[in-house]
Amino acid sequence: MADEKSEHPFGAELGPLVDEVRRFALALGGRALEYGVRLQERNPEVYGHLTAAGGELAAAYRAAVSGHERRWAGAGHADAERIDLDEASDK
Repeated sequence: MADEKSEHPFGAELGPLVDEVRRFALALGGRALEYGVRLQERNPEVYGHLTAAGGELAAAYRAAVSGHERRWAGAGHADAERIDLDEASDK
């Protein structure tokens, strides 16, 4: 028998919520695809502009995340202390 953690990686308390969010996202994605196809057929110019805008938003998000990651991982961000986990402890 599988334990609850293997069934729900977020734990038993959040498992049902995660499942519900997953179902919602799948339903929303299906509806968005349906509306997108209709929009593309009826208003190809509007569809093209929205597609380009979505691409620009995704590029802006990637740039923001990339810049943040570079600052976070850059030299001098935080002092670090080396801890040797392989060293046998006599204490």
